[in-house]
Amino acid sequence: MTRRILSLLAAVVLLTAMFAFTAAASADGYYAVYSHCANGKPLNVRSGPGKEYPVIGRFNYGEAIYVIGETSPGWLQLNDNGYVQASLTCRTAPGPYVPPAPKPTVNPEQKSSLEKIYETARQVEPYLVTLKATQNSKGVANVRWAPSKAAKLQKAYPAGTQVKVLAELDKWYQVEDPMTQMVGFVNVAYVEK
Repeated sequence: MTRRILSLLAAVVLLTAMFAFTAAASADGYYAVYSHCANGKPLNVRSGPGKEYPVIGRFNYGEAIYVIGETSPGWLQLNDNGYVQASLTCRTAPGPYVPPAPKPTVNPEQKSSLEKIYETARQVEPYLVTLKATQNSKGVANVRWAPSKAAKLQKAYPAGTQVKVLAELDKWYQVEDPMTQMVGFVNVAYVEK
């Protein structure tokens, strides 16, 4: 019984302390939120609770904003009668904004030249060929992921390796390694029929 009374008393003291802290933290009626636009840009402060109202100021990403509360659905009122969109704020300070990695761009000229090569593709009944080396190829034939010398190398095969031709393109063959089923492209200069 004594333990129960002590536990109850401890809970009451804890709750009283929490309420006292909350009252002290917001004695002026304001609480803090932080600017948190997904694109890292500043948060607009508007003269009224809606996007149709003019912008009268801005808060940088992560900057503390003191608000009275939500006075209109989706909008928070500032202490100086400005308004910010609630969905663009958060209750805890965000870390520094990290922009997303840029998407790789495709060189339009390279893309069009690859498109032209693909347009020349002819499906064939699969047949075996032997890869050969040229004077400058260090004894190997390179199979690449696309029909271009700039394309990533998939594998360098030693001269004499047999591969299956799946399609013929202008100056390239689409080939498959019969052992691994890896498909890639090899320049016709490295193929013996």
